Amino acid sequence: MSSHQEILIDKYKNKGILIDANLALLYLVGSYDLRLVGDGKYKKLSKYNTEDYHLLIRLKNVFKKAVTTPHVLTEVSNLTNDLPEKTKSACLKNFYETFVEIDELVVPSMEAAQMPEFHFLGLTDSALVLVSSLFLIVTDDARLVQKMSESGMEALNFSHLRRHLLSA
Repeated sequence: MSSHQEILIDKYKNKGILIDANLALLYLVGSYDLRLVGDGKYKKLSKYNTEDYHLLIRLKNVFKKAVTTPHVLTEVSNLTNDLPEKTKSACLKNFYETFVEIDELVVPSMEAAQMPEFHFLGLTDSALVLVSSLFLIVTDDARLVQKMSESGMEALNFSHLRRHLLSA
């Protein structure tokens, strides 16, 4: 892990972590059936493997709490539409059990839409920007990380974390 990543984690570990939609989908599907991760059958999870799931769980457990927004949860729910119907149904049945321990922050959509980043990032990511001073945003969305960095905000790029740990 790089010193920058360690500093970010240390800075936010007592505040909390907010996992972006694609990683939250990894969390949901992996919690249901880890064999579905990285098997190549599901496009949204094809870039991940079981080690990524375990890394995400370890990372989440470092933090005092985990939070999410209704926007992220809606995206996760929508992302399950690409799953085979039987798998989608089973994952959605486990949706509550998977996310029940994660606090849900209500970020008003109209407030997020007023953010300067909204026209570039959209609603879900603009809501993340709004709470980024309170919680560490963990994402594999390089565009979001770049835009936040350009605006003086912090986020942890999961892909960079994974690459750094693999090269160590």
